[in-house]
Parts: sequence; structure tokens; C-alpha cells
Amino acid sequence: MFPPVAEAFELWGQRGRAYFEVVGESFYEKQIKALFKDTKLRADGGTELAIVVELRPDPLNRYDPHAVGVWGTTGQLGSLSRDEAKKYQPVLLQLVKAGYTPVVGARAYGSEYEDYDGRKKFRGGVWLDLAEPHMLFPLNAPPRDGAHQVLPLGAAIQVTGEDKHLDALIPHLRPEGEGWVHATLHPITEQTARSTKDLVEVRIDGHRVGQLTPKMSGDLLPAITHLAASGTTAATRAVVKGNRLKAEVVLYVQRAHELPASWLDARPAAVAVAAPPRAHVPVPPRPTGLRFVVPPEWPQPPAGWEPQTGWQTDPAWPAAPAGWQYWQLTWSQAE
Repeated sequence: MFPPVAEAFELWGQRGRAYFEVVGESFYEKQIKALFKDTKLRADGGTELAIVVELRPDPLNRYDPHAVGVWGTTGQLGSLSRDEAKKYQPVLLQLVKAGYTPVVGARAYGSEYEDYDGRKKFRGGVWLDLAEPHMLFPLNAPPRDGAHQVLPLGAAIQVTGEDKHLDALIPHLRPEGEGWVHATLHPITEQTARSTKDLVEVRIDGHRVGQLTPKMSGDLLPAITHLAASGTTAATRAVVKGNRLKAEVVLYVQRAHELPASWLDARPAAVAVAAPPRAHVPVPPRPTGLRFVVPPEWPQPPAGWEPQTGWQTDPAWPAAPAGWQYWQLTWSQAE
């Protein structure tokens, strides 16, 4: 039913806070406890670990055909609740059928206590850093015109002037009112009556959708010009919100002074020359960009593994094994 080998896809929308509760942990206490095998458990307040987990849709589950299991390096850790699984399984199932393993950051909790007989007992739980189903993937592909480098995820920056570019934003609007996209940043000079201003123009799929204020432009321009010196375009994650009457764009990106040295040393992503493969993914029939990460149980690529035609290296993981982290350009096909 599913591809025999799937590449891990890090779900979008994570905020660094794991508050989405996993259910059924009492059936998997052994697996949760095994996560803490190298960690001393505290009785007072418990112990927490930051982990990465897989979300596995299970339509053949005998008890719940909408089931979604939560799996870690030690086995299954729990499931999504019945109500939540109904919302998430269609999206996750499409990704799995297309050959991707959905992974997400999580927080595991464990503590030991003594019962009334003086015996030690374990209590554990898992919470996910999981966005709403429609915010798990981008609506368009990464930049395809020349080399690009993605600025690390950071705090929100509001774009201005979107009202003048609704025609470019309408294709990216969703019924839910918001959606992730890849955007690019470009230095421009604005001429006024008395002076000039160096600003940042924001584009989606090559179309202008607005610009940043002078202050916000100043926070990003050093990074943009640093990349431009080597012929590289600065890219970022953004959210498009609104409807056909009014829409806005919000960037989620680190300012220049916040950038780590590892990002500054990363290689830009080259444009794939070959035509990208087609895949059925749960988005409108527009290009879709996916980022893959190494699952916990795969410290190295499997023997004989080779990237598919149309993939390009992901600059966000400079320390990864050569030829392992990739961006893939895929096109969705409406069912």
C-alpha cells in the first residue's frame, strides 16, 4: 500500500513549543520509559526530553480506521485522539502514499514514584509541536531561478503594500484563511522627493507582493546583500492570510544579527535541471516544496540510496552526511 522506503518530511508550522497531547500512553509505558534509558528520572517534577517522532496514519487499524500512531526510536509512544486523527489522517496519508514519512518535534515526559506498596512506578507522556492540518506544508516550490539560501526561521515580520498586489496573492489563498509559502527577498532603492531609501522587496514565485518598512529592511538587508554578493537569492518562509478582498503576508525569519555562523557558511541550493517528478500531495495543483530530514533511526543513508531526479541539496543542514539532506521540487496533481 505504501512505498517500501520513505524519506522523512519535517512538517511545517512548528513553533518550538510542544503542547499537542498524545493519547494512549499508558499502553506504551515501556517504550516511553526506554526513551529515558540514559537519563536519570526525577520523582519531583519529572524529567523532560526533546525528541523527534513520526506520525503514521493507520487506515487498516481494526479499532479506528482514522487512527494516527505516534512513533519514536523505541517504538510506538501513543496516538492522536480519535477526533484529531480524523482531521490529520487525510493529509498524512497523502504524504505517506507519496513516499514521505511525516516527522515532528515533540516533548517526552517521565517520572518515577512509589505506590502504596513501596514499589517504583513509571509515569510518562508525550506532547507534539504540531500545527493545524492545513499548515503542515508549503503551497509552492522553493525558488527555481538561480541559487538560493533559506534564512532560518524566526519571529514574525509584517509585509506592507500587499493591497496593491492581490492578483499575485489570490492563487495562494486557502479556505482556512492562511497558508505557508516560500518567499524571496530582494534589495531595492526607493526614490523620494528628498532622498533615497534602501528597502527589501518581497516576492512569491517571482511576483512582487509588497515590501518591508525601512526599519525591518535594515534588519534583513545585511544578510540579503551578503548572499547577493555570491549570486545567491535570500529565501524565507512566509504565511499568506486573508481573502479575495484583503490579504497580507507575514515573514517568519531571523534578523541579520541573529544568524548563526553555520548558516553563513552553508552552501546555496542549486536549481534542479531535470524536470521534477509528479506526486499526489494534498495541495492545490501548484508546485510544492518539501524538505526532508534524517529520521532518528537512520544516522546514514541506506545502502545504495541515491537522490531522485530533480532533488537539490538543502543548505539548512551543512553538517549532514554528503548527499543526504535534500529539497525536492514536486508537482501536485488534483484527484
